[in-house]
Amino acid sequence: SEARGRRGARAYDRHSAYGLTGGTQNAYIDNALIIPLRVQLDQLRWERISQWNAGIDLQLFNRADIIFDVYGKVTSDILWRNYKIPSSSGYPALLWINGGKLSNQGWEFSLNYLLIDRPNVSFRLRTNFSRNVNKYLEFPDNFNNEVSTNLGNSQYPRRAVPNQPVGSFYGLQYLGVWPDDNSVHVYDENGDIVKDPLGNDLPLTYQSGYIFQGGDARYEDVNHDGVIDLLDVVYLGNANPSFEGGFGGTARIKKHFNISIAFHARQGYSIVNMIASQTQGMNNYNNQSKAVLKRWRKPGDDYEGILPRAYFASPVNNLGSDRYVEDGSYLRLNSVTFSYDVPKRVCEKLHVDQLNAAFTARKLFTWTNYTGQDPEIFPSNDPFWMGADTGDTPVPMRMTLSITVNF
Repeated sequence: SEARGRRGARAYDRHSAYGLTGGTQNAYIDNALIIPLRVQLDQLRWERISQWNAGIDLQLFNRADIIFDVYGKVTSDILWRNYKIPSSSGYPALLWINGGKLSNQGWEFSLNYLLIDRPNVSFRLRTNFSRNVNKYLEFPDNFNNEVSTNLGNSQYPRRAVPNQPVGSFYGLQYLGVWPDDNSVHVYDENGDIVKDPLGNDLPLTYQSGYIFQGGDARYEDVNHDGVIDLLDVVYLGNANPSFEGGFGGTARIKKHFNISIAFHARQGYSIVNMIASQTQGMNNYNNQSKAVLKRWRKPGDDYEGILPRAYFASPVNNLGSDRYVEDGSYLRLNSVTFSYDVPKRVCEKLHVDQLNAAFTARKLFTWTNYTGQDPEIFPSNDPFWMGADTGDTPVPMRMTLSITVNF
């Protein structure tokens, strides 16, 4: 097997590859041919990283350890996988291409503090928080910064944009539901209704030519041209938290009881709730959530939280928009441990050197306003990664009871 490097690159990815044709296609007198499958990449190279770091490490009175670091990192010659090229070249894509720069800057703070130190009671506080800001600085020459231009139901365009972070998502701005047919208009930048050359109201259409009606989803027509399409797509947010960290502590009581608790938190980031998109669209035969009970039913329906009408195969009522973008901030009780060290005199009577019993519970509670099943999503090495919750199985709650005996 080939050794893999950064972003999954393999040692022989720079070389061209050949293979046999299958069947009778591209064959000579029913004989298979050897054809080129992959371009040789003579200029392929590893990513280059330049970085700096500065910090302070303090130890105070044998009770407190404080660490504060700031850093900056620039990755050059970014590796982009399966870069699409014109089919006239004879190849659909380059396996890899180098180019562009990505910046990461941030800080990290940690504190380990012996808050209480008494003969029968002690408590040590531990906390750490960090902030990282990343953004693209530049792209390769002639770079195609879009890997998907789809703008359909449950679909978001995927792109990389200068000065925007990895994990960003783009889509339409959702404004609610059109109450009835007479309320559907195209508005100019001043909020006035747009007319056609004959003085009639300009119809509001989707890129396929569909004309919006009462009960349909309403989206911001950014350029006021009367067509909801890719030209109306805007930046909606990203999945990078403004702050991330944890805190907790360990208490010891009368030298035998130990209690340890740890919290984890992420604040200030967004998630695309793709499960809500799939269960609130009402445009197919799939099961839907109880949220659809608040759907538009008749002309004039217009109240807070109303969903578009039920319309099988509707081309517009579930487009990729900020309708499904939610704040993913959360605080999670990550773990709690209770342990008891059996006194030495009892251990001697039991003819053991040490005896300990412990109970640990993990992932107990999560406090969040996110409506999906788990706000903790994990980044990808894909530079076009979009921070979306696709319903992966969340980390389960786990409880462990253990007994340790040393003879």
